Amino acid sequence: MATASVFISAYNNGPALRFSLLGYLRQDCRDFNISIADDGSTADLMEEISPIVDELSAVGISVEHVWHEDQGFRKNKILNEAVRRSPDSQLLIFTDGDCIPPAGFVSSHLQHHCSRSFHVAGAYRMTEASTLSLNEENIRSGAYESLKTVDQIRDLKRRYRKSKWGTLLRRRRRPKILGLNMAFDRSLFEEINGFDEGFIGWGLGEDSDLRDRVMRLRPRPPVRNLYTVNDVFHQWHPVPPPKPRHELETWEYYCQKRPVRCMDGLLKDPAQEIGEER
Repeated sequence: MATASVFISAYNNGPALRFSLLGYLRQDCRDFNISIADDGSTADLMEEISPIVDELSAVGISVEHVWHEDQGFRKNKILNEAVRRSPDSQLLIFTDGDCIPPAGFVSSHLQHHCSRSFHVAGAYRMTEASTLSLNEENIRSGAYESLKTVDQIRDLKRRYRKSKWGTLLRRRRRPKILGLNMAFDRSLFEEINGFDEGFIGWGLGEDSDLRDRVMRLRPRPPVRNLYTVNDVFHQWHPVPPPKPRHELETWEYYCQKRPVRCMDGLLKDPAQEIGEER
């Protein structure tokens, strides 16, 4: 029985996911499994990664592929389904298929895990040039972990401070959360009924919503601020230019008053013991 499950969001980027999975072969512990939460990729994705999946299985790390049909951005829905299929894991670690973990990624999250804990951490944003320099050899050897710039380190230190003091002072939208590196004690994740599947479409909402609902709980959960401590390496890829917040698909829904325990989450008709009052 795995102590932790790593949930990797994926969509039609086999080469990046392959490098990400190579990083899990380097982990300094084996007490975890992997669930690829696939938001509708074509069969090419699994063809690209199948040799690495076999390697992971050979060293005792099981990999499950959880897929649904491509009907647009439904990341929350497939992540909830992946969690349902991993009932034995007490720590739920969420990351993205374009992120390569450091060697101590899983063990660090496990070390900081406790009852109802909520973990936030960040990423080194690789440049186009450094991403193009990646190959199987420098990932297996761990050489990619040296690809940190002074500016990236400075940015993560800033995020650490803002999350630390913002949490202590109970500021809104703190701690800073990134869906590419966050973790939840299972009981805490179930307490808020998981991801809110009302967030459909790309943009602000799904990760910030989780943070908002968790931080409204009473008593508040222990926050593990792991910026600068346990950050992943995010591979460069083209992204559309950012939209103003009011133009994001989920902005209007995000601005509504939402219950701590979402209605459309892990359970579809949950008893609302935790409601608007929290």
